[in-house]
Amino acid sequence: PAPAPGAAPSGQGAGPAFQGSSDFATFAARGEKLDGEPASWRGTEPDGELRVDDHGDLVVTEGVRRRFDYFLSALGEEDLNVLRGRVAAHLDTVLPPRAARQAWDLFERYTGYRAALRELESPDNDTAALRRSLEERQALRRRWFDAAAREAFFGFRDRYDRFALDRRAVLEDPSLSAAEKAARVEELEAGLPPDVREMVAASRRPVAVAGEVDRLREQGASEARVYQLRERELGAEAAERLAALDRRRAEWQRRYDEYREQREAILHSGLAPADRDAQVEALRARLFDEQERRRVEALDRIR
Repeated sequence: PAPAPGAAPSGQGAGPAFQGSSDFATFAARGEKLDGEPASWRGTEPDGELRVDDHGDLVVTEGVRRRFDYFLSALGEEDLNVLRGRVAAHLDTVLPPRAARQAWDLFERYTGYRAALRELESPDNDTAALRRSLEERQALRRRWFDAAAREAFFGFRDRYDRFALDRRAVLEDPSLSAAEKAARVEELEAGLPPDVREMVAASRRPVAVAGEVDRLREQGASEARVYQLRERELGAEAAERLAALDRRRAEWQRRYDEYREQREAILHSGLAPADRDAQVEALRARLFDEQERRRVEALDRIR
């Protein structure tokens, strides 16, 4: 049913009200009867977390939103009411009764908010329009969530988005010199909460590490040295992933160099144009898969 303005259950704050208990029981019963699961969930575990305090109330954290997002990721495979059944059954299983109903009310608010969000106009890509869009989203959240839920679900992202817009405004200001822009951005970063400041620093770290890797390779450093740098700065998982990417790129480059050499030989072989083109196409088919061939053809056109 469509929500109507009114008081929310205790602990959930003002906003549209829902028929929490009856809807929850109905959808939980439906969810318990569902067989199987969406294909996109296979081999995965639900993201996020659901916790209760010593009084049996739901602890509202960003992890609650991530759990909701996990279930809603299957929209398109299943319709919303089927997923509502899955969510209700899940909450009924993993939470005590009061917390389960609090989580259900919050889930209903979240899906209502997401539906309302889709009604907002997509902003242009200029800073003023993006700032208005952020303000519109924040105003919408005030209609659907209390202050605690807004902070838990969106607080960190909002702080980062405000910083990103403030930084963009500084960088786009034609009255500032490069040195003044750098100083203003440094001031903005210094005023950030620690968690946002760490995210900003982390977003720059891969770029800085990539520059250091380039310098090491120019100096003739071994791949083991490169791996050690990446592991120290980015962690073992990222170092492994980047090493695997390096190997794929090197293998691609080896095959492409081989292709270029053989293609040049074919182009200067004196064959008739039709025979020459057929041999080049056969060479591509032997060395590359279909997606790679499109890339090779694009490279051939510009070289």
